Amino acid sequence: MENSLTLVTAIGVTILLIVQVAVFVGFYLLAKRVVAVVERTAQLQTRAEYLLNNTDPVLKMAQGMMVELKSATGYLTQGIQHITAITEMARDEAAEVRGLLGDSTALAKREVERAKSQVDKVQNTITTASDQFERATLMVQNSVLEPAREFSYVMAGVRRAIEVMMAGRRLPVDRAYQDEEMFI
Repeated sequence: MENSLTLVTAIGVTILLIVQVAVFVGFYLLAKRVVAVVERTAQLQTRAEYLLNNTDPVLKMAQGMMVELKSATGYLTQGIQHITAITEMARDEAAEVRGLLGDSTALAKREVERAKSQVDKVQNTITTASDQFERATLMVQNSVLEPAREFSYVMAGVRRAIEVMMAGRRLPVDRAYQDEEMFI
């Protein structure tokens, strides 16, 4: 009886030792994976910082270009207003010339109509150029600044995520945080 009790105890201790060895091997493999993840995270953080540092000059250059384009738009708008005023004056003058000449000669009437059509063509060309310039400005703004700004936001989020992952330690649940103490 005593011999079988010793045998059962020996088998139980052996099984416990095997389980303990398996747990330690599992801890070793887990620690090895954690070290690999930390190393990979450090590499990613270095790349993210590099990308963020190189994004800032591009954003500043694009913003500078937009400021210049906006000021050029102001000048172009002023020029268009002046040309429109000149066009209106030319139309008025053409109407006055038509009124002065009346129906005296068909040649004068034909020249006035031709001048009017030329003025209309110039005004249409100026309007078209203005619309295309505004569309180009909006396209540059939407295709350069918006993606660059979104990329900057994504990189800031990645940086913050890496910082949180690298921080590692948290306060235990049973300890009150300073904000909670102030609330209570």
